[in-house]
Amino acid sequence: MSTYISEPGTRLGGRYRLEDRIAAAGGWAAWKAIDEILARAVTVFTFAPGFPRIREVVTAARAASRLTDARLTQVFDVEDDWDRAYIVMEWAVGEPLDDMLAAGPLEPARGAQLVAEAADALSVAHAAGLAHLCLVPGSLRWTPGGGVKIVGLGIDAALAGATADDPALADTLGLARLLYAALTAHWPGPASALLPAAPVADGLPCAVPAGTPQRHGAHHARAAGRSAVRGDSARRPAAAGTAAAGAVAGHRFQRHGTDLRRGQRVLAARGRHRRAT
Repeated sequence: MSTYISEPGTRLGGRYRLEDRIAAAGGWAAWKAIDEILARAVTVFTFAPGFPRIREVVTAARAASRLTDARLTQVFDVEDDWDRAYIVMEWAVGEPLDDMLAAGPLEPARGAQLVAEAADALSVAHAAGLAHLCLVPGSLRWTPGGGVKIVGLGIDAALAGATADDPALADTLGLARLLYAALTAHWPGPASALLPAAPVADGLPCAVPAGTPQRHGAHHARAAGRSAVRGDSARRPAAAGTAAAGAVAGHRFQRHGTDLRRGQRVLAARGRHRRAT
């Protein structure tokens, strides 16, 4: 029997009890489940018979399972027996970025911190030859412990059939979009179910119109988006995230009467230290 038509209470692999279906689209479903052996919540993906990208999804999951960085959602188990295929992943606890933006934009320093940490985590994946390719606000979570968690590395792209000629550049552009969203509570990418679309001028996301609730600096997000496609930033997501953080933090240094260049140097040094280690 296909795992896709499973009902709540179904056990897969003799240990994963499905509880609530949390998402479904085009031949796959995601469940909150319980690993009865380890007594912990997990996420389980199941697939319809004949789902055309099972091979790609399984390959992506196995590749992601090699990564141990705690900021990247962990893959625990993979069953690739076609009609009974499923993937078991860490249950990612935390508040998604789109939920965080429901009440309006984040403070620039916090938004910069989120994106810089996400960039640092993605640089670990890129060093291992992996990429996300489908970064959206729901991909980034803020955990109860005060850290970043990225969900869907490689797997979301495989589910959607998304590819990129330059995976690092695709992720860098995704980081720039996440920063824009954090600063404006608007989404400059494809339609989002939870965030309004970003206004566009000359083909680029621009400042949100006056009268729209926001705290600071949508123009900093636009600048970050432009810098994200230049030179080293396009090839090194950690550098792109640090540059984005520098643009925002520099704004705050300037507001408080401190030398802008000093703030940028501090953040640039932070980025160099990350890459060196």
